[in-house]
Amino acid sequence: MAPPLPLVSVNLATVPIETFCYAIFFILNMASVAIQVISHTRRETVRSGFYAKLWGLLKNPMFLGTVALFITVTGHWICTIIRLFDAFVNFKGGTQALEYYADLSQISEVVKTGFLMASLCIGDSMIIYRVWVVWGHKTSVIIFPLLTLAGLTVCGIGITYQFTQYFPGLDVFNSDAGRWITSDCAFTLSTNLYSTAMIAFKIWTTDRNLQRSGTVKSGMGLKDTLNILVESAAIYTSWTIFFFASYQSGSNLQFNAVDVWPEMAGISATLINVRAGLGSTFQISSSQNASASYAQASYRMNRNLGSQQDRAQYPMQPLSVNISTVVDRNPGGDNDSLELGVKGGSS
Repeated sequence: MAPPLPLVSVNLATVPIETFCYAIFFILNMASVAIQVISHTRRETVRSGFYAKLWGLLKNPMFLGTVALFITVTGHWICTIIRLFDAFVNFKGGTQALEYYADLSQISEVVKTGFLMASLCIGDSMIIYRVWVVWGHKTSVIIFPLLTLAGLTVCGIGITYQFTQYFPGLDVFNSDAGRWITSDCAFTLSTNLYSTAMIAFKIWTTDRNLQRSGTVKSGMGLKDTLNILVESAAIYTSWTIFFFASYQSGSNLQFNAVDVWPEMAGISATLINVRAGLGSTFQISSSQNASASYAQASYRMNRNLGSQQDRAQYPMQPLSVNISTVVDRNPGGDNDSLELGVKGGSS
């Protein structure tokens, strides 16, 4: 049997790993906020005042969830940095790092656990909201995930309180906190698996009906959206299983897994907005480039026909460019997908 991983070494390794994942989350979160602001401004046609637009944006649950997730994940990362300095600088002159990290009742650890559970609850709330929107605001489809979210919230409060009652020497793997941790994993996995399956089923049935009816879709396809949702859910689900397995095996590796858990929840939640938004931008850019290339090629062809006799033989025809704008709502209702169609012809 391999020797157990040293507690201090595991916590030291957590700092660069979590910082790297936090950097990814930070970029995705800022991009998600920017995309939602631009999308909201583009849709806002009636209200013209700044405060009216701001109020409309603040009423968007996905925007509020993105901002709240940024606060909780950032707070968790800050607590990790604070604990690093406390362990090697402030606590007993930095000579008892093992004793510091072994004491889970430290206020910094309790606060960090609170930020962790808040991040998980916010991430689960965002995917439940997506289910509600995709299913046409049908309340019955979100009853189960709402119950699991309530269970996760209760367990989050329970485990945070349990850490305040922790005392040095207590085995975290065999303590009362174990049942809270196991329940946390079960509830959040149930929420994400159910929600992803319900969204995927709705998108699949919608795409099948569109194909049967011969409806032409514009912008980002439903299958592309489905791939984004499944891939994002796979990231979070895989990390949750990794944490649960490491905890159940009694490995200190679970400290790495649990400290990066908030970042994984944030990345999974914001990646959907960013990839959908970038997909819409790519569609616009590609169509515009195609329009310009078509017009330039037609101009060169007519200009290079040569003499007047050649032009008489090959008379230039006026170029007609029809640009149509189609708005395609994404399943979450957060971003619009625009596609420009170009058609050449004579007028």
